[in-house]
Amino acid sequence: MNKLFIALLFISSVVTLNASEKDLQVTNQQWLKDLKVLVSMSSEKVDKLQGKDKNHNGIRDDVESYVLSKYSDDPFQRDVFFKAAKKIQKIISLPLKENKDEHIKLDRELLDIYTCRDYILYRNEVKDIEQELLNKTLFKGKVLNTTDRLRAYINHKKILPADFDDLSDAKLQSDKKSCLKLYNSYNDEVKESTTLTIK
Repeated sequence: MNKLFIALLFISSVVTLNASEKDLQVTNQQWLKDLKVLVSMSSEKVDKLQGKDKNHNGIRDDVESYVLSKYSDDPFQRDVFFKAAKKIQKIISLPLKENKDEHIKLDRELLDIYTCRDYILYRNEVKDIEQELLNKTLFKGKVLNTTDRLRAYINHKKILPADFDDLSDAKLQSDKKSCLKLYNSYNDEVKESTTLTIK
């Protein structure tokens, strides 16, 4: 997997985009270059935003299957990525002419989801944190796996104000408490199920 990561970094370093000066603020970022590489490697050929969602839960079937197979033994991360998938689907489906506040709201919510996951991973001193961070990029590549999906996401990012994600200390502390409460609820569920099994 380290070879894949190195390959992604190398390949993405040679990806160039034709863009205006405003566009370059978004398109020169490493996460986008990595996503462009992943999308180019995707076997998905039909450029449709919606995709198939047979159970109508807001998560494309291919993404749901991917997350379930990768995080079947980790309910916290499974649900984090399900929430992120739903949020990204809303983002790429939202018309650009919609109120900019709605775009900002959705992006902040997505950022909160990822930040909570990363905080818990660092807090728990997960052994292979680099792999876990790469897994997040691979997930994004799976969700945004067509040119149209990635383009819609890039266009969304371009309309966000440059400083929209500046957060106060009070907000960060509040988010941290909410995240811990959420994470601990998964631990409580495991304890309850273990207790029920023993009885």
